[in-house]
Amino acid sequence: MVQRMEELRLVVSIPFKKNNAIFLSEKDFEFTLAFDLKWFSPKIASKVKYRALEVGLLSLNKGALTPAFDVEGIRLPNTFKPSENFLESQDNSGGNLAPIKEDISFEQVLEFIAKNTGVNRQKLVSEMNSMQERLSYLVDIRIVALFMARKFECDIEAIFEKVSRSVLNISFELISGDVL
Repeated sequence: MVQRMEELRLVVSIPFKKNNAIFLSEKDFEFTLAFDLKWFSPKIASKVKYRALEVGLLSLNKGALTPAFDVEGIRLPNTFKPSENFLESQDNSGGNLAPIKEDISFEQVLEFIAKNTGVNRQKLVSEMNSMQERLSYLVDIRIVALFMARKFECDIEAIFEKVSRSVLNISFELISGDVL
């Protein structure tokens, strides 16, 4: 049986091998896992990406994911497919891996904004997609959602810190404290 960390390394390597790429956009990485390989739902594929970032198997720079290990050196078993409880086994690894960070999904941010502005979700998503395209997809969609919330005069105080932690993976106190 493949060890937990090795299983994650195998899973992370496959989108790069399949696309013959040294870097991939976050969307291409998740798309490969969810739709090309049909291994995970899009939500789980996103969690795999976050897990790999947390444990240092991937790095993210200007929207591009790069493996932090030699993908070419990975040899895949012919019948490799991640176990069904792949992420659960990562979560219950007895401290071998860092826990998945507290995260807020785009869906949760969108729901919050829709409820607090009364603006139709479809209109919000359309405007967010347009803004993200203007920003060349360099800004996380949850941050774009916060911009859109402000446009529609939505008070974002209740979710701002959680989105900040999720996207930046840093403590809000570092941003707002007297350290500056």
